[in-house]
Amino acid sequence: MGRAFTLIELLVVVAVIALLLGIMLPALATSREAARSTRCAGNLSQVHSLIRAYADENRGVSPALGRPYDTPPNWALIVQQSAGMTGSNADELYVARSVLVCPSARAFYAREMTRTYAINATGHAGKPGDRGDYDSVSATAHVRLDLIPLPATTPILVDGAIPTVVTGAPPTRTASVLDFRDEAHVRTRVGRFHGPRGDQYAPLMNATRFNAVYADGHAAIAPEVPDSWLTPLP
Repeated sequence: MGRAFTLIELLVVVAVIALLLGIMLPALATSREAARSTRCAGNLSQVHSLIRAYADENRGVSPALGRPYDTPPNWALIVQQSAGMTGSNADELYVARSVLVCPSARAFYAREMTRTYAINATGHAGKPGDRGDYDSVSATAHVRLDLIPLPATTPILVDGAIPTVVTGAPPTRTASVLDFRDEAHVRTRVGRFHGPRGDQYAPLMNATRFNAVYADGHAAIAPEVPDSWLTPLP
């Protein structure tokens, strides 16, 4: 008959298991967030490709930045149609777990999301000298992608956040458009869901970085909004 564990031996085993779990769980969380961030960057690259394809068929002009928000040619709905979704309005085209959704944003908000990216509308917000107004009811606003002077450093889309003040927007969608000249937009509409690339990923609740895809098609994590992003888009 085998010898039973003593109470001290049992406590030692429990302590060792607790220590191992304490070491492993942060590593698992880091690995999960690394995978989510990579998928998010991949989604942004796909969305950019679909917007670029639309522009190639429309003399270098992007889909509509803002209005009409619930029907094409709004940029997000054009993306959904181009990705193979069927429908003609937001209710039909927005679905959970689509290319428009960052997995980290879904984890952050702890709910199914249908759109978590925001398009850069800097210079198209109806301010003096702007080329357009993305909130205009009389004319849609577009970016002339072919005329962007520094495509490798000019963002087209970034992670979007649900603004602090929401006026009728569904809780499954973040802000879809932002102007980097607007401090309130930078503060409340940029979705900071990621930590720095490498071994140290910030926990979601303490994340400070966001993914962006640039006009040349590459996606990367960004720590802040540089002054160059305040330059109006063509």
